[in-house]
Amino acid sequence: MANEIPFIEKQKNILLERFGLALPDLYENLKVICGENEGERIFKAIAEEKFKKNLLPKIKGIGIDTLMNREEGLSSPFDWKLKVDEKIENGEKVWYETLWNCPHLKATQKYNLPSPCEPVCYTDFWLLEKYGILKAKLVSHIL
Repeated sequence: MANEIPFIEKQKNILLERFGLALPDLYENLKVICGENEGERIFKAIAEEKFKKNLLPKIKGIGIDTLMNREEGLSSPFDWKLKVDEKIENGEKVWYETLWNCPHLKATQKYNLPSPCEPVCYTDFWLLEKYGILKAKLVSHIL
């Protein structure tokens, strides 16, 4: 029984690494095969199609308060360490997300790949704003 825990932990780490590499690797491969601009365009089209099919139906119509309150809990199975703070600024409610453990960054660093921020986070921000879910603004970024 004691040997099962390391095996399960190892399997979890393998799955998290594969998850962490999937989008950044696809992004980089498309840029190599199709050229930087066309590769980025194709990647964004794929991301948008997946977003419309998989995520948009689940979050469309959910209030931003509910969505932001769910963010921390939904991120934990993927090993993100995420904190969401709600504040009032200039009479408007805003949320700050602080992320200090990203499986995408961990995996890309391990294999000396470029930062995953563009294909993962920035694409998410663009899609969430495009479909009227929320407006995201990068306040600080430290890898």
